Amino acid sequence: MTTELATARARRASWIVGLAVIVASVAAITVGIQSRSRDAEAATGLVLPSFAQKSKDATRITIVSKDARYEIQRTEQGWALRDRGNYPVRRERLGQFTRGLESLAYLRPMTRDPARHDRLGLGDPTKGGSGVLVQVEDARGARFADLIIGAEPGGAVFLRKPDEAQTWQVRGDLPSLRNPAEWLDLVPFELDRARIKSADLTFAIGGAYGITRASEDQGFSLAPPNHTRTVLAPSTISAAASGLARLQPIDVRQAAAIGGAAKARVLTRTFDGLLIEADLYAEPDETYWVKLIARAEDPAREQEAARINARAAPWAFGLRADDYADLAPPLSSLIEQPLPPRPPLSPP
Repeated sequence: MTTELATARARRASWIVGLAVIVASVAAITVGIQSRSRDAEAATGLVLPSFAQKSKDATRITIVSKDARYEIQRTEQGWALRDRGNYPVRRERLGQFTRGLESLAYLRPMTRDPARHDRLGLGDPTKGGSGVLVQVEDARGARFADLIIGAEPGGAVFLRKPDEAQTWQVRGDLPSLRNPAEWLDLVPFELDRARIKSADLTFAIGGAYGITRASEDQGFSLAPPNHTRTVLAPSTISAAASGLARLQPIDVRQAAAIGGAAKARVLTRTFDGLLIEADLYAEPDETYWVKLIARAEDPAREQEAARINARAAPWAFGLRADDYADLAPPLSSLIEQPLPPRPPLSPP
């Protein structure tokens, strides 16, 4: 009797344990289904549904990647890149950025594994990760965009919130954000090569020379006293004279931030009376800069000179090393050099 009672109790206990396991399994499945349901629900609609309304109150944009950190802020003169001395940003670029954030929409959930974030370009950039942190805030510091964004070369766009592991593939079209210079219109003026009459080049170390031509339909040649020298190619003379017409800066700083003596000066004159002075600087860290001033040698060019100075005079523009060299090539690089004297023949 005692044995039968113990057996019955054991069967009941086993049944209770089995029922508990079943209930726990059902609960886990239910939670998983609910979680996936929430994920699926979250993966629909706009990422920043209220951004379009709030963006008018924005005063600061912060962009962080593993290679750069920069801020764009609203000033009395408009939006400007704070890290470049408040140089004005391009309106169309700002509009593209704003519309891009407004239109970001969820497509599907991706990994929650932090170890895989970098594969999607979503690693924390403040810790050397592959993502780009984008923050937009108002004057009180309230953020209404705070995202880490990554994009594949094929065009897929991913994002996550900085304090969340969940990642998403999204639909959207954002401009490249890693290079702050891409926000800026760095060409300070446009100068038609046909207008250029002459260029006079002087150097802190080395000689000086000039390049000139008599009319727009003639080629450039070396000015006296070098006019009898044999040039390597007419195209090299033309390129040296018209360097400012090809000016394509890659960076900018306030002019006062670039000090010391200029390494070279190029004075470019036009047929219609405009003079542009370009002072070139080479810094020890192998960065290269040009400062520009326009002057009207003919009163008819005063308004043009004023427009150029308003845009260019407060700034120093960064140059690539080869562009720096092309703006002020030494005379020795343009002309044929005399052959060294032959050594005397030794007696037989």
